[in-house]
Amino acid sequence: MIYYLDINDNSFLSIKCRRKRIEIRVTTDKKRIDYGCINESDEIIFSNTFCEKMKCLVTDVNWYKDIEELLVKEGTRYTLSGTDDFKKGVKEVKSIKNYEQGIIINGVYAIHLKLIE
Repeated sequence: MIYYLDINDNSFLSIKCRRKRIEIRVTTDKKRIDYGCINESDEIIFSNTFCEKMKCLVTDVNWYKDIEELLVKEGTRYTLSGTDDFKKGVKEVKSIKNYEQGIIINGVYAIHLKLIE
């Protein structure tokens, strides 16, 4: 399956430069997209605010009950694009619109990616 997702410019660049290998996503509205449906071997085409596109292969998807558990198990190095600091990373993820409540209800996904040239 192919998914089309918007992504912020910083994360887009980090994936493009192969620094970020794991995209953190939270299902906030199952009518829009349920990230629990994304599977290994699916493809994601990301778009940034400059209408650039980037295709990635999903290599793994892991679900966690909260962002703290995700960052402990997955680490910060390849999951966060703005910082490697654990506490700052937790705060930044929870500050994304509807993510804090979405995590409480649905948990959080670590989607492992491989950039497709």
